Amino acid sequence: MLLSIKKIFFNLKLSLFILALGLSFLAVQVFYITQYSERLTALKNQHILIEKIVSINLNDLQMATIALNGHIAELSLSLKHSTNDAFLDTFLASDYDKTTLSNTLRASSSAFQDASLFWIESTPHGRATMHAQMISARNTYLVNISDMINYQIQLINQLISIIKETVIVLFLFSLIVFFMYSFRLKQIYRDINKACSLDTDGTKAEVTTQEINFIVKRLSRKSPLVNISQSMLHPQSGLNNEKGMLALYNAKRLTKGAGSIFITLFEIDNYAKLFNALSKEDMAGIYKKIADIIFMYEQPMDVIAHLDNNNLIFIMSRPSKDAALAEAEKILHSVHDSSFNTTKGPIKLTLSGSFSLKTPVSTLEVSILDAAKILTKAKESGGNRIAQLR
Repeated sequence: MLLSIKKIFFNLKLSLFILALGLSFLAVQVFYITQYSERLTALKNQHILIEKIVSINLNDLQMATIALNGHIAELSLSLKHSTNDAFLDTFLASDYDKTTLSNTLRASSSAFQDASLFWIESTPHGRATMHAQMISARNTYLVNISDMINYQIQLINQLISIIKETVIVLFLFSLIVFFMYSFRLKQIYRDINKACSLDTDGTKAEVTTQEINFIVKRLSRKSPLVNISQSMLHPQSGLNNEKGMLALYNAKRLTKGAGSIFITLFEIDNYAKLFNALSKEDMAGIYKKIADIIFMYEQPMDVIAHLDNNNLIFIMSRPSKDAALAEAEKILHSVHDSSFNTTKGPIKLTLSGSFSLKTPVSTLEVSILDAAKILTKAKESGGNRIAQLR
């Protein structure tokens, strides 16, 4: 069953969306763990403030009162920070435990603050008694702070466990997505290569995607402007022969709106040596693959043919010389980059080419003869290049 590129990319977007949701959930968890950490800091700060309060020197009563009021204000602020509600409290622990511990902590904090005020405002004779009451309230307060600290540590441990599980799930899911869609995208790329006939290892990969399969079928579909009989086809490559080329060229030139005509001749480098080494079937396969590469650049007004001297001709109708020459160069490079299957194994080969403008005063036959002279220059220069008149 062929795969659907549309479905592949839809599933890829869905997978990335799920990963984004997972990362968002992880970010929320990290945010709340910082809140719980701030609660622990506030509880620890209350420890410090309590010790500062009970250690106040009462020799200077006025300064002691100012210091006590400042510590009590800080203590109230830390108490508020340590009992603030968080959204995850509902899911991680009992709301009853949170409410009970918070109320107990507030009550013990209030009792300690009142006892410390009574202590500092007491007369010298009753100060020892008030100090004992303050120490008793402090001890109760410290026990409640310890209970709240244990509660916060429990929440943090639960949240860390959830974070660990989330990270593991996201990691495994991201690995699956990476390897799965790396494979799928490689399949799409191989199918595009197949459609472009640019395989580099000589193998014929099967098309696995619906859309590329449709494109390949469309590209392989022939719709000539005129009916061509077998007498107009070259027996080796199945392309138009010289007779078929002239018939198709004359039919297409009747169409209005055609651009300038450029003629490109291609010849396989070291053709004689290659012809002697390979069978007719191998040569036919080579010509058909070269023709497939040229067909990738064919436009409606173009003509492609296989001449009797085993040159391939590409008659292009293009709006500019640069556009036509660029396509001729691409064909040359595509053949150079491709491998060709033969009975002796995959081989590499190159082309020589000539590029020229067909002038309106010259017939097609004369223009082809002129192009053949230019082709000789390309072969004399070592091949694998396109020559043109300067």
